Amino acid sequence: MKAIVLDMDGVLFDTERVGDAAWRKAAKEMGFTEIENAIAACRGLNRTDTRAYFERQYPSFDYLAFHERNHLIMAEMLAQGMPVKLGAYELLEWLKEQKWKIALATSTGKESTMHHLKSAAMTEYFDVIVTGDQVEHSKPHPQIYEIACQQLDVPPAYAYAIEDSPNGIQSAFDANMRVIMVPDMVKPDLSLRMRVVTVQKTLLDVRDYLEQYGE
Repeated sequence: MKAIVLDMDGVLFDTERVGDAAWRKAAKEMGFTEIENAIAACRGLNRTDTRAYFERQYPSFDYLAFHERNHLIMAEMLAQGMPVKLGAYELLEWLKEQKWKIALATSTGKESTMHHLKSAAMTEYFDVIVTGDQVEHSKPHPQIYEIACQQLDVPPAYAYAIEDSPNGIQSAFDANMRVIMVPDMVKPDLSLRMRVVTVQKTLLDVRDYLEQYGE
């Protein structure tokens, strides 16, 4: 019963950096000066929880206008193709060859998720895709990983999760999964290391780790 659930942004695609740049550009245009705090707090959240954060922390800020502008900026940045992470194709090909059950669990909405996967020719690799607009509670709540495992028909304790962010790691950890961290924008501290079974530099290293230890 080999099963794995991957995050998307920051794991398969180098979109965390692109997203941060888009947020900063949109915030600058709108004169919003608290963007760095917002980026850190919202990393890994879905659209609903991100909006709730802004409405709670910055009630006078026009979040909807910010979201629309950010969405356009990011689309322009990604128009030349998806920035695929090192080892993404190699890991997915190996998992398929070894007959693993593969799911995607991302806080990104379904429309953007499917656009990204199709642009990178990755859709065919996934048996299950769960997106942020399909769950009530986003990461760090475990719901998205619990649903992914349910749809894979695998108990969470038997499945691996690959994550890069604290919110994502907490989500998979609380779902009782075996979490592998591949650091992106956030480096692993002691608290994160206590929630993962291993930290690997790239997805190529994840493949090598699973070849040796995956069950």
